[in-house]
Amino acid sequence: MRTHGDGASRSSYTAAGVRRAPILAVLSAAALCGCRGGSEPPAVFTISTPYAIGTLEPGVWNRQSDFALLSNLYEPLLVNDADLSPLPCLAERWRNPDALTWVFDLREGVRFHDGRPLTAEDVVWSVERLRTDPRLEASVYAASIRSARALDVRTVEIRTEAPSAILLNKLRFVMVVPKGASPAELAERPVGTGPYRLEAYRPGAEMRFVRNEDYWGRRPDLPVVSILLNRSAKEALDDFVSKRSDFVQSDSRESEAVLRDLAGVETRRHSSVAVKFLTLDVARAKTPGVDAARNPFVDVRVRRAVSMAVDRAELVRRLEVPAVPAHQVVTPFIFGFDPALPPTRPDPEGARRLLAEAGWPNGFAVTLHARALFAEAASVVAEMLGRAGIRVAVRTLTEREYFEAIEGGRATMTLTRFGCPTGDASNMLENALHTRQEASHLGKNNYPGYSDAELDRLVEEADRIPEMSRRRLVLSKAIGIAMRDLPWVPLYVDETFYAFRSGISWQPRNDDFLIAADIRRAP
Repeated sequence: MRTHGDGASRSSYTAAGVRRAPILAVLSAAALCGCRGGSEPPAVFTISTPYAIGTLEPGVWNRQSDFALLSNLYEPLLVNDADLSPLPCLAERWRNPDALTWVFDLREGVRFHDGRPLTAEDVVWSVERLRTDPRLEASVYAASIRSARALDVRTVEIRTEAPSAILLNKLRFVMVVPKGASPAELAERPVGTGPYRLEAYRPGAEMRFVRNEDYWGRRPDLPVVSILLNRSAKEALDDFVSKRSDFVQSDSRESEAVLRDLAGVETRRHSSVAVKFLTLDVARAKTPGVDAARNPFVDVRVRRAVSMAVDRAELVRRLEVPAVPAHQVVTPFIFGFDPALPPTRPDPEGARRLLAEAGWPNGFAVTLHARALFAEAASVVAEMLGRAGIRVAVRTLTEREYFEAIEGGRATMTLTRFGCPTGDASNMLENALHTRQEASHLGKNNYPGYSDAELDRLVEEADRIPEMSRRRLVLSKAIGIAMRDLPWVPLYVDETFYAFRSGISWQPRNDDFLIAADIRRAP
C-alpha cells in the first residue's frame, strides 16, 4: 500500500507494534481548554473537528467520524498500521488452521474501564452483537462470520461462511464491549479497553477523554484530551491563532496559508482515504427531490449525463479545499482500483443530448442535500449541472440532519463521501453498491437503492479469493460495473492539512485516523 502526503514516516505505533485508539481531529475552540503555547503539551490537549457522532454506542453507524472518535475508548482484536495492514491489538497472535477457521489468542492483563478483565466471552459477545443486531451498520464487517466461540478464557475461534480474504482487515472495525452490555448502557456510559476513558460528553459540542491509567499498552503522553465537535475551518483557525487550541486538521487553503507562516508550528498534508460523491436515487419510480411525476435517475443515461456535466478539474481549482479529481469509486492507493479505466471527460453539450434522449429535453429541477462539510462543492456542482439543463437547489444540512434525511428516504440527490479504511475496495463495494440484504448485512450504506446481479456476484466472489492478483481483477471488474451504472458519481478526493504546535511528534495515516495516544512529546 502506497503512502501519500509529505513523505514522512507514517508509523504511529508502539515498539510492540500495537496501534492506539484513533480520533479524527482538527483544532480546538473551547473556552474550557486552557491551552497555551510552549514546548510541552498542555495539561488539557485540545483538538477541534468538523465531525460529530450520532451515539456513544459503537457500531450503530458505519461512519468515519464515529469510528475515529469512539476508537479512543474501544479496541478491536486487530488494528491496521499506517499503510492499512493488520497488526495485533487485543489479540496478540492468531492462526488460520483451515480456510474457514481463525483462532485468536488474547493478551493477558487487559481490563475494561470499570475494572473487569477482558475474556474470550467478551469478544464472542461483541462479534455476535454485530451479527445479530439489525440496527448496527457496522454489522457489514461481521457479515462473512458464521460463528464465534470461546475455546478458553483467552482463546477465541471465529468461523466464516466461506474463505474470507480480508477478515483480519474487517475485524479492525469490530469494537470489543463487555459481555452483556445493552444498547442503553453503551449509549450512556462507554466501557472499553482503550487508552482513554470518557470523562464528559456534550452532544454536538465536545467529548473529553482522560487517560486510562490502567491501560495494558504504552501509556499515552496526553493526560486529558478535549475534542470539540462540529467546528468549521474558520472557527478552528481562529482558535489555533488565538492559542486556545493545540492541533488543527483543516480542509481550507486559506487556513493552510496562515498556519504555515506561524512560528513554532509544524504542518503535515495527507490525501484523504474518502472519495466525495454525488449519490442518486436509482430505485424509486417517484422520488421526493424532483419536480416531476417520475424519477429521472432511474435511467442510466441521466446518471451518465450528471457525470459528464461535472468538470472535475475546474471543480478542484475552484474549491477552497486542496483536492484532486476522482474518476473511480475508490482512491488510487486502494486495492482494486483499476488504472485502465479512462477518466470522465467534461461534456455539458453531450450531457444535454443524453438528457434529451432519456426524455428530458428541457431538463428538470432537483434538490441536492449536502452535508455542511461540502457546501462549497455542492454550490459549484449545482452550477455545472445547470449548464447541462439540470436545475439544482442546494440544501445544506448538519451531520445529524443529513443522516436523518437519507435514513428517512427524504433525499434524491446527495453530496457526501465514502472511504475504504480497510485499504480494500470491498469496503465500498460490499457496503454501498451491493444489493441491500438484511440477512447478510450487505448493502447497509446502499442509499441509492442500486442493484446489479453481476456486481453482487463479483463482490461475493472476491471475498473468497486468497490469490491477490486474481482478487484484484475481480474487484476491478466490479468497479467497472459501478462506473458504468453510476449510482454513486465520484467527484474529488481532498487533501487534509494538519498543523500543531512544536513540542509534539505525530504523523498522518492513510486511513485518515488521528490517534490521540500517538500524539507524543517530541524527543
